[in-house]
Amino acid sequence: MRFNSWDELKKEAPFCNGEWDKDKLKEYLIQSCNKDFDLQIELYFAQFRKDGNLANLLFEFLLNEDYDGSDCQIGAAYFIRKLDRSVLKERKELVLKAQENEVFWRRPFQTDDYLKWI
Repeated sequence: MRFNSWDELKKEAPFCNGEWDKDKLKEYLIQSCNKDFDLQIELYFAQFRKDGNLANLLFEFLLNEDYDGSDCQIGAAYFIRKLDRSVLKERKELVLKAQENEVFWRRPFQTDDYLKWI
């Protein structure tokens, strides 16, 4: 999908009526790699740092081979790193599994500092 402006993209916000729309979330993750929207999308996701349902969906995108190599995985890894630590601690096994990936950009944390608090 091609969006010409943030106004167009924000009409497709992935969180609506208390629910996450997986297809729209995927599009936001893809668009987060677009320099035209990266800051706005980062600010959008910042309000959901403690959302466990978002965390589950991000891990689903990151760890699912159906999305292998997709920009949505790049976005998922990035936004997993931005989640509140308490949310990540509750998903310790998923964090550790993601960190085992041999592909550098698919690891949410680029150093082993996460091991101190997980």
